[in-house]
Amino acid sequence: MLLTIVMLVLPGILLATGIFAAVPGKFVLVGRLTWYLVTLMYAMERFLYWYYSVFIVTNERLVDIDFENLMYRTVTYANLNHIEEPAMMTGGFIRSMFQYGDVVVTTASEQPTIEALGVPWPQKVVDIISRLAEELEKRRAKGE
Repeated sequence: MLLTIVMLVLPGILLATGIFAAVPGKFVLVGRLTWYLVTLMYAMERFLYWYYSVFIVTNERLVDIDFENLMYRTVTYANLNHIEEPAMMTGGFIRSMFQYGDVVVTTASEQPTIEALGVPWPQKVVDIISRLAEELEKRRAKGE
């Protein structure tokens, strides 16, 4: 987000300094249009990554969908009975202040870890995953 804002403001700052005074106006116009097109493409790609990267917790499994780009996404599943240790990491002043962090779940399946980055209230998410895993273990012990 911050990089997109910098990319939007940068051409105006460079033009105000007079750095392109010797360059013909049409070249400057084409350069600015190209710059803004690249900036728009970058902003759209980052938005799609944010919008389509999902971490889902159900009563049976965890689903982690990571949107890499338009052609590639990664979907990782982990059953709750394969979960070994859910953990959370919060670092930095802003993340601590706004209760954002990363949730890392270690599993005993083919995928050794599942990571959810930038999760609001990560401690609650870890508590919910732990509670659901314990409930599933109790249900399986009873034979349900």
